[in-house]
Amino acid sequence: MKALSTALVAFGLAGPAQAAHVQIAFIEFYSADGRLIQLEPGGRFAHVAISYGDGWLHAHPFRGVEVISTRELGKMGRIGSVVNLPSLPKLPDPVVARFLGKPYDSDFSWSDDRVYCSELIAKILGLAPEPMHFDRALWPERYWKYEGLPGLSPDKLFRRMNPGY
Repeated sequence: MKALSTALVAFGLAGPAQAAHVQIAFIEFYSADGRLIQLEPGGRFAHVAISYGDGWLHAHPFRGVEVISTRELGKMGRIGSVVNLPSLPKLPDPVVARFLGKPYDSDFSWSDDRVYCSELIAKILGLAPEPMHFDRALWPERYWKYEGLPGLSPDKLFRRMNPGY
């Protein structure tokens, strides 16, 4: 637990309520043998959440869109990077209410009835999707049919927010 607290403080995440603006946390997942799980070649991130109140809004694969604590977020994986949005002091409640409780979208479709993590953040921030790529070496065959459809991965979202990365 001390390691998690140290990591959160290092990223300025002692708690979102302490931040004067919105933050986006990018999460890395690791396999049991310690290898980084990549969703795209050269990628780092498997999940993303956005600060809301004193918690984090995200789309959970089993529970859908919900608000969780910083501690719960840290249990999902390693917080690999945090992007601060100083021009956005807080998420408007009506925007959050539009998504809260929606089911998770395991088909990664850019629709409004279900939502996945990076789609949630992109829609809140008004970012457009781009053609998706499901690398055949990394994704099961059932996802290959979504190749080229509109969407946004956590890594593509991170690169959009960090040009030149």
